[in-house]
Amino acid sequence: MSTSRNATTPIVFLLFLFIVANVIAQPVPKVVVLSPHTEAIRVEFGKRFQSWHEVHYGSPAEVDWRDLGGTTDDLKFVMSEFSSKHDGINIDVFFGGGPEPYLLLKGKGLTEKYLAPAYVLSGIPQEVNGMEVYDRDGDWYGAAISSFGILQSTLVQRKMHLPFVKTWPELGDPKLQGWVGAGDPRNSGTMNTMFEVILQAYGWEKGWKIITSIGGNANRFDRYSSQTAKDVSLGETAYALAIDFYAFTQIAVAGPSNMTFVLPQDFTAINADGIAILKGAPNRLLAGHFMEFVLSEDGQKLWFLPKGYPGGPEKNSMERMSIRPDFYKKFKGISNIEFSPFELKSNFKYDSPLAGVRREVVAALIGAMVVDTHPELVKAWKKLIRNGQAESRLPELALPPISASEALALASGGWKKPEIRNKKRVEWQAFAQEKYHRIAAEPVLTR
Repeated sequence: MSTSRNATTPIVFLLFLFIVANVIAQPVPKVVVLSPHTEAIRVEFGKRFQSWHEVHYGSPAEVDWRDLGGTTDDLKFVMSEFSSKHDGINIDVFFGGGPEPYLLLKGKGLTEKYLAPAYVLSGIPQEVNGMEVYDRDGDWYGAAISSFGILQSTLVQRKMHLPFVKTWPELGDPKLQGWVGAGDPRNSGTMNTMFEVILQAYGWEKGWKIITSIGGNANRFDRYSSQTAKDVSLGETAYALAIDFYAFTQIAVAGPSNMTFVLPQDFTAINADGIAILKGAPNRLLAGHFMEFVLSEDGQKLWFLPKGYPGGPEKNSMERMSIRPDFYKKFKGISNIEFSPFELKSNFKYDSPLAGVRREVVAALIGAMVVDTHPELVKAWKKLIRNGQAESRLPELALPPISASEALALASGGWKKPEIRNKKRVEWQAFAQEKYHRIAAEPVLTR
């Protein structure tokens, strides 16, 4: 009996070790998330999701982050991948960017419906100020709310005797020439939205005057809007078109006595920063868990609370407006966010469907008229300023090659054909260059 028991013990022990080794070797499930969000955001959400999932679902889970640059770049990648992989692209969740990418993805059937739990939706309104916070069909949700405004270096303004700006058109003031920062709307979803906001709020004709004068005043066009905000804190520019959280991040670095973020007095634009599950998500169940976490109070606290506060981020304050109205009263005096979008009274309502339809056309048109031809535009703008004609001849300088109705028709039809897109881009650049060269070559007027 003793001999048999002794012989069995090593076998049982080896079997135990084999089972333990297999358990240890099991890979931790991961949700694959494509996102233009900053590394700081990815780190905070990734780490907190791990602990949240352990508590709520009793098992480990991680986030496998993917990033190709800005929202526009990520969206282009998704569309390109789905053109050849119709059943899925091995990515579970698209996280970040305004509503237009999500409207486009839904329209093409590239999102999967997700019905958020009742305990989550009970604290989130479906609309705010006419803007959808989440899709009624469950194809996408707003993960946070963004406002768009003007980041300003009051330090540079004091040293260079530059004016403080309170409205969008003031960014086109000739006094600001060389001191304005902007980004390329073909790469940055934030910049695409901000230029679209100007076109909608002021109309096509006046909107192009504002965009062109801003382009003439621009120091340069950055590829990403995060860099545009950084340029202000570095003193390379004194003004920048910026989304709130990039602005607050730079103010935290430079100090509120040196920088400030202004919501323009003429109108304030807000929209939802989205999240959605992509068609054919390989980790569908885990993708739903990640959506639940982001929309829940636990996820929303990461946006809204300062670092170090219980429930808030550990190392990086994000300064984002929450989709939960109760947070603004519940954490008043704790959060650095004082403005509640749910109390905003504004006549301006951003038309997301319109922006979504003409998104690529507007981005390409701005690219041709003010980004790719920026050196020529600046020379022409400086000549008009020098001749005292900046205001009187701005309509001529800013005249686009197509009308608003033509842009919409092009977006709904021919723009889908590569040969048409390429032809129009070349035509628009040539149109802009001819005009700018002609104005820049005019003689200096003596006054």
